[in-house]
Amino acid sequence: MSLKGKRVAILAENLYQEMELWVPYYRLKEAGAAVKVIGTGSAKSYTSKHGYPVTVDAAADEVKAKDFDAVIIPGGYAPDLMRR
Repeated sequence: MSLKGKRVAILAENLYQEMELWVPYYRLKEAGAAVKVIGTGSAKSYTSKHGYPVTVDAAADEVKAKDFDAVIIPGGYAPDLMRR
């Protein structure tokens, strides 16, 4: 299946689950989607539960939901930190 022309946001915050961010990131890119990592705005880079960093492409207040066709929210403690 081709996702060419589709835009996907992956949300990031500290203590994210590596596999739930990186596997969708690379698989979606392989399928042709334009993937952007979106942070909460508190940093330019976030660290996973096991210390792997991810650099964000933009902060949440710099993008709009209508700009994306899908949103991925990796697990770990990141969703709780985003919620707060």
